[in-house]
Amino acid sequence: MEEIIKIKAKRTKPLKDLTPMLGALGFTKLSYTKDILTLEKIESEDLSGKPYLFYKIELGPKSIVIRYMLSSPERRMSRSLEMGLLSLNLFRIITTHYDVGVSSVYPFYYALLNSLSEALDKEKLESISELNALKTRHVSLDKKYKDLVRSSEQNARILVETERKNEELNERIRKMEGVNDEVLQERLFEWVRTHDGEINIYDFAKINSLPVGRAEQGLNLLIKNGYIKRRS
Repeated sequence: MEEIIKIKAKRTKPLKDLTPMLGALGFTKLSYTKDILTLEKIESEDLSGKPYLFYKIELGPKSIVIRYMLSSPERRMSRSLEMGLLSLNLFRIITTHYDVGVSSVYPFYYALLNSLSEALDKEKLESISELNALKTRHVSLDKKYKDLVRSSEQNARILVETERKNEELNERIRKMEGVNDEVLQERLFEWVRTHDGEINIYDFAKINSLPVGRAEQGLNLLIKNGYIKRRS
């Protein structure tokens, strides 16, 4: 999923003397076509070695455009903040070659900070609301279960169904309060760090009581998010 930041900016002088400085900043590729200097940076690759997370900066005569990939909708907040900080550093470097008015930058940063604030509040409220609803249902079903245990054999069928639903809700609560993606990535990263950069996914899954597929998902997230790199 591609996101775009476009800011009006007027180039005040040629970029020739700026190119060497930008080239030393670790960009994967620099190109100059049709009066536009393009800087590309590959941040991470997936398990197959295909570029997964990257961004591109286009320095044009009348505008600056930042195009970047969003790995997932869940990471929109953190990714937008990363690109906002990137653009601030970029403005600091090109200030001698571009006239960037405050009025053209303000709307973007105001919208960014406002959306981040709203998203954080919304995400927090939704998570708390869903967890509380599940816990309330769990308490209700648990009470029904205990009542049915004391009842006669005539309620055996209802008892079995209640036990099944109770287990389903228990599992959902364990997933919400247990090993989420962030915790899983932390455990995988610590394992790799303490095992000389290597990991046996089957041993890790066994010790952490996880399905191998879940462990592989976490490992792929670490690679996609740039925390570790796949050995060639």
